[in-house]
Amino acid sequence: MAANETTRLLHEHDHDEEHIVDWDGPDDLENPSNWSSRKTWGHVTIVSLLTFLVPLGATMFAPAIQQVMQDFDSSNEVISSLIVSIYVLGWGLGPLVVAPLSEVHGRLAVYTWSNVLYVVFTAACALSPNLGSLVFFRLMAGTMGSTPLTIGGGTISDLVPIQQRGLALSLYMFGPILGPSVGPLIGGVLTETLGWRWIFWVLALVYGCMTVAQILIMRETYPAAILKAKTKRLSRESGTPSLRSKLDNGLSSRQILAQAVVRPARMTIMSPINLILSLASAYVNGVVFLLLTTAPVLFQAEYGFSAQGVGLAFLGFGLGNVGGLAVFSLTSDRLIRKRAAEKTLKPEHRLVPALAGAPLLAVGLLWYGWSAQAHAHWALPIAGTALIGAGNVLFNTAIIGYLIDAFTIYAASAIAANTVIRSVGGTVLPLMGRNLYAALGWGWGSSLLAFLALLCGAALICLYVYGEVLRSKHPVSF
Repeated sequence: MAANETTRLLHEHDHDEEHIVDWDGPDDLENPSNWSSRKTWGHVTIVSLLTFLVPLGATMFAPAIQQVMQDFDSSNEVISSLIVSIYVLGWGLGPLVVAPLSEVHGRLAVYTWSNVLYVVFTAACALSPNLGSLVFFRLMAGTMGSTPLTIGGGTISDLVPIQQRGLALSLYMFGPILGPSVGPLIGGVLTETLGWRWIFWVLALVYGCMTVAQILIMRETYPAAILKAKTKRLSRESGTPSLRSKLDNGLSSRQILAQAVVRPARMTIMSPINLILSLASAYVNGVVFLLLTTAPVLFQAEYGFSAQGVGLAFLGFGLGNVGGLAVFSLTSDRLIRKRAAEKTLKPEHRLVPALAGAPLLAVGLLWYGWSAQAHAHWALPIAGTALIGAGNVLFNTAIIGYLIDAFTIYAASAIAANTVIRSVGGTVLPLMGRNLYAALGWGWGSSLLAFLALLCGAALICLYVYGEVLRSKHPVSF
């Protein structure tokens, strides 16, 4: 009797296995991790270019603020900063929808529709008849543009093995890193030659071309979405409706969507690591955009720069970004391979560049602020912005890499949670920038910002030492 029962259960198990749809072996070419190098890096390149253009939209507008305020006959300083930073708030709102939709419908459809809408809202900015509509369309453009920033890390996780992820992350972070420096330069030239509205027309045209390339070249990379489509195809061809994807958790699309909407918030609350990293990222992002909104005031009021000259002043920041990115590219994967060979690899090793980035950011702020306070040669505060740029790159790139490695299948939601809080910092802190420097001056105002950057560095040191313990005590599961 017992033997018969065991035999029946074994047959049922075999029957269940036959109805599970999985990859066709470890070398299945439908699995994105088995794609050719050309196809893999083609996808990484497209996502990286999209991620370059979106931050460009945030920063190209900085040199045009004075012209916009004159055109609309306004002198409101809060509004003048808000026009720039409201775009960043969109980066915080978008992930609340983008990340869940990518888990339900796959990444490809989300990329396509958000890219098309981004072009529409960017063109609407160019046609804005007043400040209110401009602020609204900037918010919507930022929201749509958050897609590559939110799920780009997940796309890299789908495609690239951990030992090669440092190079992929360097390409992916190239846009957010270089955009804040190249953007003001391009924006300054367009503002002086064609007027501020052409900033949006040019951006809409270039992003529209990239959207066409994305639609023609990119394919679905999310494994759960690929196996779901494969299951539907096999069910239809075989007439077997009971087939089920191996990655199917049994939840309906509505349940998955509801769960994924809540997941970033739950992840922030349940994971002290994600909360700490999100707050630190929010501060550093806020400092960068505070620099973007106050540096034009410094260089125009104190040094007599034109709008185009302000754009050129950000080249120092850009060189610092490129230098930081080069250091990250040369060291990150090498360190990871070394730790893997020693069999001591853990996600916390991704934080090493950030441990150098925080103090470098603090030094850059002190250099920038006190050279401006002393009204030293304009090259000195620009040199300070280079150190700020390098510190920003090392800090943020390392954190994105850590989130991908530490949260694996929930990487998109972890990055989404981080992006939401980071974007709030990038929106709110710049609104205080002019008042901060008006009250404390360039020197002491920057010193306060530098001190808080050092506190962020101290928090990362604690995570580097105790992160593994915190992850084991507060596991993230849904």
